[in-house]
Amino acid sequence: KRTMKKTALLIFLLSLFIEGLPQPYTVDSVPNTKRINNNYVSNPDNLINATTVTQIDQHLTSLEQQTTAQVAVVLLSSIGENSVEDFAQSLFVKWGIGRAAKDNGLLILFVADQKTIRFHTGFGLEGVLPDAICKRIQIQKMVPYFKEGNVDAGMLAGIDEVIKILSDPAYAEEIAEPAESSNYSGTSSLTFFF
Repeated sequence: KRTMKKTALLIFLLSLFIEGLPQPYTVDSVPNTKRINNNYVSNPDNLINATTVTQIDQHLTSLEQQTTAQVAVVLLSSIGENSVEDFAQSLFVKWGIGRAAKDNGLLILFVADQKTIRFHTGFGLEGVLPDAICKRIQIQKMVPYFKEGNVDAGMLAGIDEVIKILSDPAYAEEIAEPAESSNYSGTSSLTFFF
């Protein structure tokens, strides 16, 4: 009898522990803050602080007003065993990031447990933000901060560089032009270690 009580208690405590663990996100469970409150940052696990979220939202609002390019920033603790590439593609399509006719969206996806930062661009931004430029931004502007455990500074530095490039008047026409294909998207993914 005593063994059964201990076993029942152990099962109960284990179930509480498992329930308390963060569950991996699916494409359907990531909060779409653009639809919820017209913001650009989805940070459900508070991986960056509220001040940083506000700063990024203000910068990306201004960017969209100035250029029509739309950037979504998503920071998640875990997507389980899912591939970051597939997850980003599905999220990009599901949320319809960027203006439909121009396909000028960018998804910046940070997945903590996979130590990965991914830039996923719509076809309309591929010429302005090709893989090589995205990789350079990640390596030079973001990863050094991530290695120090400073996700806030890394995200701000990377997004500021993206804004600098997308705000360049030399690219204004290219960003504003209708895209030839809205089924294609460019990608740049970097796994960082710290």
